[in-house]
Amino acid sequence: MTSAQAASGARQPTLAAWIVASGPPLLFVVVLQGAYAISAAHHSGDLSAWRVALTLLILVPDCAGRRFINDYEDYVRGLDQPGGVRPQSSLALGLDMRRLRTVGLACFGVAWVGLAVLAITTSLWLLPLIALCYLAYFSYAGGPRPLGHRAMGELLDFVVTGAGVTLILAWLNVGHVDGTIVLASLGPGFLFAGLMLHNNARDVDKDRAAGKTTLPHVVSPAVTKALYACCLLGFYLVVLALALRLDSATVLLPAVTLPWAAALVWSVSRSRIGPEMISWAWLYHLMITDFVLFSVGAWL
Repeated sequence: MTSAQAASGARQPTLAAWIVASGPPLLFVVVLQGAYAISAAHHSGDLSAWRVALTLLILVPDCAGRRFINDYEDYVRGLDQPGGVRPQSSLALGLDMRRLRTVGLACFGVAWVGLAVLAITTSLWLLPLIALCYLAYFSYAGGPRPLGHRAMGELLDFVVTGAGVTLILAWLNVGHVDGTIVLASLGPGFLFAGLMLHNNARDVDKDRAAGKTTLPHVVSPAVTKALYACCLLGFYLVVLALALRLDSATVLLPAVTLPWAAALVWSVSRSRIGPEMISWAWLYHLMITDFVLFSVGAWL
């Protein structure tokens, strides 16, 4: 038995535990982000069925790998310990932390092979961009000075997880980038940055105790709440700009969730920064709905 197994209670984890640890809600959001990217790319060029299918498939191991590596780094750095573990984290589910790291890296490897196939058959320039995205993932949680511990999580999620990944996925499917793809990529950037900000705002006390510095630690609560509102508003402004650019009213379908987004902003604005805030799961659900509505509207 390893020390990591002892720390997690020495339970023999089941397949169900691995599935839960992979983060199905986030995995679902990321796959729908891929659908969003492909739907935007549909307006910029012809699509290939096999490329679309491979694009959506590789997002599963990619997202699971990010979740596993992030949980491993949180364990190594003391953010998750037997005395204070997050529910449904890999440690809480009894997974061996060393094996978790190996599986996480293997997931990245599978995703990289799929991405390499798409890139080689599209443009070799995409390979270094994809490599930079993976470097950013590791820089966020790993290394001697993780960027996610230096109040840069929201910026990385906007630039890489949201905008960068969306742009690359669209590029992989139509073979070029134009103004529509660049503009569309900003939408998920705003939403993922908002999700990171919401999570960090709720965990501000726990992160401070563990020595982790996030954006809500370096800006005031008022600024945190204002940035949150800007992130959600930013998505809808992108959708409006796309509708005008494409002269398509159906692209505006996500606008029906504006009251939902306004309710989230109102709740956050009236709450104290910390665990008393509304669960960020509500923003997860909003993102799922927005990605689905955009994907449907882009094809109508």
